[in-house]
Amino acid sequence: MGAVITTKGREILAGRMRGSSPTQAEPLNLAWGNNPAGLTAATSDVALFKEATEGRVAGTSSLVTGTTPNDTYQVTGTFTAGSGQTISEVALSDSASKPTAVDSVQAGSAVIGSNSATTLVVANGANFSANQYIQVRTEVMKITSISTNTLTVTRAQNGSAAISTIASGDTVTGGNIPGVSNVTNGSLFFHADHGAQTLSSGDQVSYTLTTKFS
Repeated sequence: MGAVITTKGREILAGRMRGSSPTQAEPLNLAWGNNPAGLTAATSDVALFKEATEGRVAGTSSLVTGTTPNDTYQVTGTFTAGSGQTISEVALSDSASKPTAVDSVQAGSAVIGSNSATTLVVANGANFSANQYIQVRTEVMKITSISTNTLTVTRAQNGSAAISTIASGDTVTGGNIPGVSNVTNGSLFFHADHGAQTLSSGDQVSYTLTTKFS
């Protein structure tokens, strides 16, 4: 199981330290996801593996004591399942809305089964733009150009590794690496995978997410 502050999250954290009224929004919004391939969260992540259909939840934050007073930032929030599904990941973001750039890998994409191919076909290329970063499974890529629905990408970005396990139907989600903010609502502070929770419509899951500074 993985639970990490992402590299973008480090930038968010540093931004919160500047001035009495930081322009960096608090990473207070919880998102949960299906993580259908049972993947492990990593600091290189810029998005959930597959964010669930429910809206994000505004959490309640507090400072709590771990080893020393107020050394731990804590956010709590509760989701209600809108359908039967399996949830296996949770995240914190500074945005209450999901990223604007979301799609899926289409059959015929050269990246399927390859850790070196550089073309990825999506259902609607208009969801993305050149120079944006995207995540597919555990790999982050940079879009260098777009031709209709075909994205040309640079593989293994933001410290991630190129993978050969990409499959048709995998979720493609835009996100921001440190120093970049060109994907609206695409900044991820914290990402964790967890044991599969099989839910029915109306089931609720409460999360308490803690980040300890030491």
